[in-house]
Amino acid sequence: MLDKKLKEALELLGGRAILKDGEGYYVLLSLKEFKKITKTSVEGLTKQELVDKINNDIASWKFSQEEEQISALEPMEITDIKDQEEIHYEKAA
Repeated sequence: MLDKKLKEALELLGGRAILKDGEGYYVLLSLKEFKKITKTSVEGLTKQELVDKINNDIASWKFSQEEEQISALEPMEITDIKDQEEIHYEKAA
């Protein structure tokens, strides 16, 4: 059984909390929130929930693609890209 204050805090946080125990972190979810996260089908989703799910999936995919591109770069390539993006200003006489 959850402590009364912990349960109240969980409800105030929308059913989600992160707990730290020593060096480990744990996610605490209400059953309702857990079911939302694990729901893989689109059955029963409202139109807005479906749009949100699609947008989240696209954002996750884009992020993973960018991470793959960054990890594929060699250290020298990263330096070269940085040098190309620098802008130098000179004071006019």
